[in-house]
Amino acid sequence: MRLYTNIDEFLASQPATKPGQPATKPGTSPGTRPTPSRPSPIRRDKPSTEPAPKAKLKDVMERFKTELRKSETPIKFNLTKLKAKYND
Repeated sequence: MRLYTNIDEFLASQPATKPGQPATKPGTSPGTRPTPSRPSPIRRDKPSTEPAPKAKLKDVMERFKTELRKSETPIKFNLTKLKAKYND
């Protein structure tokens, strides 16, 4: 953009010309693309997986005992109070 310092200079200038069309390949129109395909009407369910069985209380107690024996640190706890707290 040019800065005019005199009004005569501005009036004497030629009007700007319209920019030319961009060069495009024949047969293409800008801004168009293929439409997305519709989803299949046949819905297929994914195979479900079977969850692993949950641990039983006896297994948990045995694991707790073995982990306590492995640690070899004295831990004081009241088993009757724990049983009352976590009893089903």
